[in-house]
Amino acid sequence: MDNDYPRGPQRPFRPLCYHPLHMVRWCLIFAFSGFLLAQNAAELTARFNRAAELQRKGALEEAAHAYESLLEIAPRYAEAYANLGMVLSRLGRHQPAIEANRKAIELAPALTPARMNLGIAYYRAGQFEDAVTAFQDYLARQPGSLPATQLLGVSLFELGRDVEALPHLEQAVAQNSQDPAVLYSLGLVYLRQRNDRVFDLIKRLNASTEAKPAGHLLQGQYHLMQQDYERAILELLEARRLNPLLPRLYYSRGLSYVKSAKYAEAIEAFEKELDLRPKDFSTRYYLAYSLEAAHRPEEALSRLQKALELEPQSPEGNALLGKILFDQGKAAEALPKLELAVKGDPQEPEKRFLLARVYQKLGRREDASREFAEVQRQKTEQLQKTQQYLEKEAGKKP
Repeated sequence: MDNDYPRGPQRPFRPLCYHPLHMVRWCLIFAFSGFLLAQNAAELTARFNRAAELQRKGALEEAAHAYESLLEIAPRYAEAYANLGMVLSRLGRHQPAIEANRKAIELAPALTPARMNLGIAYYRAGQFEDAVTAFQDYLARQPGSLPATQLLGVSLFELGRDVEALPHLEQAVAQNSQDPAVLYSLGLVYLRQRNDRVFDLIKRLNASTEAKPAGHLLQGQYHLMQQDYERAILELLEARRLNPLLPRLYYSRGLSYVKSAKYAEAIEAFEKELDLRPKDFSTRYYLAYSLEAAHRPEEALSRLQKALELEPQSPEGNALLGKILFDQGKAAEALPKLELAVKGDPQEPEKRFLLARVYQKLGRREDASREFAEVQRQKTEQLQKTQQYLEKEAGKKP
């Protein structure tokens, strides 16, 4: 069938280098380009290997500089980003390490080790929620990995998610993990659950020179839970002698001193803990509590306000703030703080008692009477539960 437009004479299709001279010219160009590409690839590989060798030798600053220089000319070199992330993490440059590992994964999603490195960077930065996600992602690709299982368990433990942490920590120990952090974390989970297997973990920790400081820490925390504060302090002092940088060491000492009414020592311990964990609400709260108990209300108020910036709805923090304000004669200012505290922790009679006193001071007699009555009811209920427990324990004796 004829087309609607005129057709010119048909010519056979000819490639661009159909002419012999064209053919030679283009072949030479392609060959030279291939030579340059191969030469460039070899140079990049050599530079990567030099950086990796510096990393292997522990020359981390030099290795970081070498990887960064390489990435300036090869910005899509995923392996270089992954290794740079590892180096920066070890140098304590956590956010750049996280960014480097995320870039590596973006460029090469199949580069599985970068996902592990990302989890480690989050873990070292104290960003445990993100660390959990990264380790779970890695384990989905590398199931059974002992390092990832360990770090996932410890990250969940750091978040206070003991129930979720427990199977991962137990799996790591079953795989013969000797990591003191894993053994200690599992031991503390058992301690919180009042599981006698904590004693097996204390023995395992004490059997190793490297892990022994954590063994004393865990033993001290056991005595603290048992309200044997003097023995707790002795164990924690020994743990400090062996390793003064143990996690939660000074916090545990501070609590032991608070329970022993040794507030000067408690203040010193909590201040040292804050040097290590400046954004920990509980440490800031107990420091303020100790200062208030030591009759230093202005310092307590300053510390407490910083603590409440971290957790503004905290029942304990608001109750303490309300107490300080009430003691300063500021009942009207104390009222909303104590109402918030009781709303957050309605079953704690001490908070209600303070609230009742504030209502009384402000002339709100009906509200005060209601709160005093509820305090009495709660204390009676607590006493009954204590008596039932003691009777039950007495019945167990032969």
